[in-house]
Amino acid sequence: GHECVVFDMSPKAVEDLAKENAIGASSLSDFVEKLSTPRAIWLMVPAAVVDKSIEQLAPLLSPGDVIIDGGNSYY
Repeated sequence: GHECVVFDMSPKAVEDLAKENAIGASSLSDFVEKLSTPRAIWLMVPAAVVDKSIEQLAPLLSPGDVIIDGGNSYY
C-alpha cells in the first residue's frame, strides 16, 4: 500500500524500477518534488558518498523531512 519514488544516477536503474510500479525521478529535485510531505527518504548509497548525497539533498528538504541512511555507512 505504499508508493515508492526512486532516483538513481543510472537512468536504466530508474527505468527498471518504474517497470515494477515505482515512480521514477529524473533528478534529485524531481525526486523530492514527487514525494509527499513530510518526506521520508531512504538513502541507499555506498559509504563513500553518504555525506555528498546528504549535502545535495538537504537544501531541497523542509523541516520535518527525514533522511534514513540505509546503506553501508561506517558507524
